[in-house]
Amino acid sequence: MRAIKIIAFILIILVVGVLGLIYGLPSKTHMERKVVINAPAYKVYQELITYRNFKKWSPWAVKDPAATYTYSGPEFGPGAMFSWSSETPDLGNGSMEILLTEKDKRVVWEMRFDGYESDPTASFLLNSISEKETEVIWTYDEEGVEGFSKIFMLGIDGFLGGDYEKGLELLKARVEGLPNFSMRIEPGRVNGYYYLGLEDSTLNEPSLLETKMAINFGELESYMNQNDIEPKGKPLSMITKSGNFNVKFVCGIPVAQQDTIFSDRIQMSYQDSTLVLVGHYYGSYAGIPNAYEEVEKFASYYNYSITGGGWESYITDPESQGDTSQWLTEIYYPVR
Repeated sequence: MRAIKIIAFILIILVVGVLGLIYGLPSKTHMERKVVINAPAYKVYQELITYRNFKKWSPWAVKDPAATYTYSGPEFGPGAMFSWSSETPDLGNGSMEILLTEKDKRVVWEMRFDGYESDPTASFLLNSISEKETEVIWTYDEEGVEGFSKIFMLGIDGFLGGDYEKGLELLKARVEGLPNFSMRIEPGRVNGYYYLGLEDSTLNEPSLLETKMAINFGELESYMNQNDIEPKGKPLSMITKSGNFNVKFVCGIPVAQQDTIFSDRIQMSYQDSTLVLVGHYYGSYAGIPNAYEEVEKFASYYNYSITGGGWESYITDPESQGDTSQWLTEIYYPVR
């Protein structure tokens, strides 16, 4: 009987000791891995702000090819979500959501695992070493860890570290294998706006089209001056129909909504809010067709579907900048 009491006492001491040890362990944990990618920060950033290509560099995707995936929320940026379901114990079920983005510098994901009380975060910190090198730090952070989960957190580095290293290795290979685009292309969102538009046509010859557009922009500006209408954005144009001999196009200038238009040739139009790909093209207008082709190639590589015709916005006023290499034209394509 005395021996039993001694054993019970020892067990109580051990339990109290373990509980005390657990109580004294930190309630938060941090783990990170890093890699240097031979690419500018913006190329890494555009991989991290969407889940559409995550499976191509995820260290977990290969563990269960039969896993099912669901995408919801916006296509990119805060609110974009990615859920998975797997019968493999290493994966299980869960979801990720993009919480925060800081352009070309930081992306923060929140991770949720079925049956797990805490929601840890994964951050990607992008440090530009040079125009062609970026240090990427992938972190794991969790706060509010309680009970026996604290013991599990002591081994988080060994449990997740290898996966993080593999993921960064795959991310590096993907980004460094990107096609070489001559301009920066990135996803964005256009908020809806009104514009005064003038539709016209001409022979499908670049110099004639450029001349006709210049005349039509002059007509739009003259109309706006006569009616005290202020521009609300940069001039834009879009090709509405193109054939071997003729081309139809619209020249436009963003403005506030107008109740009445005092012209038979000018119309009030509206550009809907939409997800877009934006190409930042520098050069003479002669190179714009090639810029459209590059945006189309980018869309194909990143698995974006183009949903309508493109348009271009002339950011630089050619009358104030004589050097055509400094002319900035933004190329837009609506996508999903």
